[in-house]
Amino acid sequence: MVFSEPVFLFAFLPVALVLVAVCARRPVLHSSALLGLSLAFYTWSSGRLVFLLIGCLVANWALARAIERSGDRRWLSLGFVVNFLPLAYYKYAFFAASQIDRISGAAWAPGFADVVLPVGISFFVFQGVSYLVDVARGDTRAEPNPIHFGAYLAFFPQLIAGPIVRYRDAIEDYRAPAHSLDRAAYGARRFAHGLLKKILIADTVAPIADACFATGGDALSMGAAWLGALAYSIQIYFDFSGYSDMAIGLAAICGIDLRENFERPYASATLTEFWRRWHISLSSWFRDYLYIPLGGNRAGTARVYANLLVVFFTTGLWHGAAWSFVAWGLYHGLFLIGERLLIPRERLAAAGLFSRFAYAFPVTVVGWVVFRADSLGEAIEYVGAMFTPSPNPAALPALVEQAATPATIAVLLLGTSCFFMPREGRPAVWLREAVAGPADWGRTVYLTLALAVSGLLALTSGFSPFLYFRF
Repeated sequence: MVFSEPVFLFAFLPVALVLVAVCARRPVLHSSALLGLSLAFYTWSSGRLVFLLIGCLVANWALARAIERSGDRRWLSLGFVVNFLPLAYYKYAFFAASQIDRISGAAWAPGFADVVLPVGISFFVFQGVSYLVDVARGDTRAEPNPIHFGAYLAFFPQLIAGPIVRYRDAIEDYRAPAHSLDRAAYGARRFAHGLLKKILIADTVAPIADACFATGGDALSMGAAWLGALAYSIQIYFDFSGYSDMAIGLAAICGIDLRENFERPYASATLTEFWRRWHISLSSWFRDYLYIPLGGNRAGTARVYANLLVVFFTTGLWHGAAWSFVAWGLYHGLFLIGERLLIPRERLAAAGLFSRFAYAFPVTVVGWVVFRADSLGEAIEYVGAMFTPSPNPAALPALVEQAATPATIAVLLLGTSCFFMPREGRPAVWLREAVAGPADWGRTVYLTLALAVSGLLALTSGFSPFLYFRF
């Protein structure tokens, strides 16, 4: 079940909103309702794998209590095993066995071929680990109420694809949820805004990207290759940020505050800035729980660069068990190292529109090709097409031409232009004010139109899962 699916919009969501509203004044009952709804939501999506989520929930709650009572770090080590072992099995066992088979000639991989990846496992495992580490560090107290903790870890709006939420940032909302008409109205507008981003932009440009990558780099002109790469760049941003908007909106309606996960990342002038704006909850997780413990910026220059490579190697691997994801992570890590080596900090801070057009955005687009390709070989072939002059660089293969209709091209250009408008320009300011702020007739009109359009599109368009569900 996904947020843009009719069964969620017109069946699960109305029931959930009524139940949350009825329980709003009693925190434990409110958390119980959220926990029950979240487990039902996950069961619908993943069936019996809900027991893995329940096991993770119970284990992390009990382990945190043991860590706090005893101060024994061995409980934390056990927590790492309990969290990372299922993640390693479900997400990486087949990949690891395949690599061993390739080297040794054994046949281990078929034994893992039928392992189904539990939806959202990378997200709830990272939340569980951050909670245990924070308790061990003394940054937060262990939660005595398993209902509040369960509602936090399994909270359905952000369970499947984030944002990754820290316990210490969220728990007070579960102990004392804040409900108001203005907050609910804001949540509804934010949800509708995210749904529009997913259905109206991401799903509209997706056929262009799919057609280009299905055609392959060997059959694409330079222009067609860049068109497909740009389409995927716009698709993945509006798909993922649309999900985050919907999660933030649903959480607000439920009385829970989720932090922003995106801040116009394609408007960045450098890759360093990009990673402060893209998937912020994941970037900050790796910063606080991997990069800083490795020594962060405090170590010598060579150690800092090694730490960056470790972080981005892990970031790539977090996204999926394939060498293409690892290459994508290292690609970004090397550019961040290059920026530290070649560009003084004051010039990084002063980099503006030219750097955005000529450097950061094109480099990011090329990186998405590596991320999107089915294999490293396909990625290399596709990137080669992007930089190989052809007799007719604007030529489109038949499959791409069929997907690149005037309407989809218009949406692609609209989505791209959003990042190059001045942040304080009239369209950007109007849109922020339409989504945020107290309820009034203008924002009510925006909400009504957004819900009507997105609901109609959800009913008439085919089912399209969010891209980050597979991570």
